[in-house]
Amino acid sequence: MRVSGFVATVALSVCVVSATGGCAQEPGRDGAGEPQPVPKSVRAQDDLLKRAESTLARRCLTKRRVTPPPAPPGPGTVGRTGGSAPDGRQSAAQRPFPYGIDDPAWAAEHGFGGAAEAGRPDGEDGARTQAPRSGGQEARRQQRFVDALFGTGRRELSIRTATGLVVRANSDGCLAEAQRILYGDQARWFRATVAVDNLEAATHHRVTRDPAYRAALARWARCIAPVQKAESPGELRTAWLRRARGLAPQRAAALQRRWAVAEARCVRSTDLAGTGTRLERRHAAQVRAEYADLIADHRRMREHGLRHAVRHGL
Repeated sequence: MRVSGFVATVALSVCVVSATGGCAQEPGRDGAGEPQPVPKSVRAQDDLLKRAESTLARRCLTKRRVTPPPAPPGPGTVGRTGGSAPDGRQSAAQRPFPYGIDDPAWAAEHGFGGAAEAGRPDGEDGARTQAPRSGGQEARRQQRFVDALFGTGRRELSIRTATGLVVRANSDGCLAEAQRILYGDQARWFRATVAVDNLEAATHHRVTRDPAYRAALARWARCIAPVQKAESPGELRTAWLRRARGLAPQRAAALQRRWAVAEARCVRSTDLAGTGTRLERRHAAQVRAEYADLIADHRRMREHGLRHAVRHGL
């Protein structure tokens, strides 16, 4: 696809779900026949914008006589691991630790948690999903859909994020058309959205390169060395994955928990997570100040989109 992975995944899933009836309910008007007001909660606003963008993209696809492919398997499908609980809450094993696990009791129960589940070694039990095999005709139909939704040719839109990632997109697809209608300026919306979506990553990027954090990380590495040489918690997980491939599942799980507990104790004794959290507050403020214009642009266009969606019953 001719856009970044996260843009493609979100847009494709939203459009496909809409096209197959997953977002059939429309706000329309209230009982008195008046237009519905703009929702107050951020989650409801997000849902409205997704529905509106999907509706507009679907109309564009219909005009171009393009049919979306079948919807991908949804939650609850066999082979799905990790993720959120059915009620939308994050499962205990998915608890985030951006600067290393700092809870030994949690580590003793969950090991490395979701980070390890995503890279479980061969030999552990658990169903695995396989990508569907498409014939030539089906592959061509899917490619036609992708081209119509995301556009073709040279990617006219480009922005470099604060972490150095270059994100590009086309401006001639149905997704671009939907965004132009909804937000007024697709190029500005693209730049502002990519910037806003990467604020957290930009902050984390700066924290992990801060001298104070690097000093705490060096203390952590010395602490963990008797258990396993590693320069960071991420490297410790990689080392576990290599070791676990040659072990029986039960022994691999036991090793994971033991190393995770060691990580947590070293994180606590060196104040690695605390240092990261304190630095994060400072760097987050700096990042938001640097991107203040794009953040304000994103807020204005978002409000424009919400008003447009309500006014036109999207």
